[in-house]
Amino acid sequence: MPSCTILKPVSTTSLKAPKFLAILLLLICLLAVPLRADPILIGTTQSPSPQSLYIEEQLRTAYNQLGLQVLFIPMPSERRLRQVSNNQLGADLFRICQLGDDDDTLVTVQTKLGDFYLQAFSLSEQRLTNWQQQSDLIVVHVRGLKMAELTPFAGSRLEVTDLPQAFGMLLQGRADIMLEDQLSAEAYLQQYQLPELTKVNLAPFAVCHVLSKELSHLAEPLQQRLQAMQD
Repeated sequence: MPSCTILKPVSTTSLKAPKFLAILLLLICLLAVPLRADPILIGTTQSPSPQSLYIEEQLRTAYNQLGLQVLFIPMPSERRLRQVSNNQLGADLFRICQLGDDDDTLVTVQTKLGDFYLQAFSLSEQRLTNWQQQSDLIVVHVRGLKMAELTPFAGSRLEVTDLPQAFGMLLQGRADIMLEDQLSAEAYLQQYQLPELTKVNLAPFAVCHVLSKELSHLAEPLQQRLQAMQD
């Protein structure tokens, strides 16, 4: 912080500086201090894909245009969502765009960042035939993956903490079907060189950036800057 010296008049007759000059100098000193030194913490996926990394760069640029720095922190989906809801994280990289409609602890930046496909994976092609109508199947997905939570099926739902657990349950035969977004699943399969799985596309979901209530004032300026990048 720059040092600021306010000169006092030596006498009332030799110098009669208005009081507002001293106040103005004090304000200049205060404004020289950055308003926010710490970066905004943004939760992101533990299985990065080219599209998620592209979204990170878009958001980094948008925040930087507002004079803000960001730090992306990989963590499980449900934990990210919980910490944004509790204002422990400033934002989540992306969620389905309608998420904020059902949760008043979250604020959605209303600019679509992309479309993600939910996919169903299985070790057996036969099990994927009419799988949503089969009540004897065990269906696993990551807890907090809203596009999976919104998908109805007759079987038993099993929620786990992260993608390695979900893939592990499927590969060990402890689950019949696994639900995951296409890009995260493909990135994970490629990273760990797992065997090719049978899969089917279920539905596309538009994704948006999500803020904590504490940062709700950033929703409109971020929307404007993200939209300008897409125009």
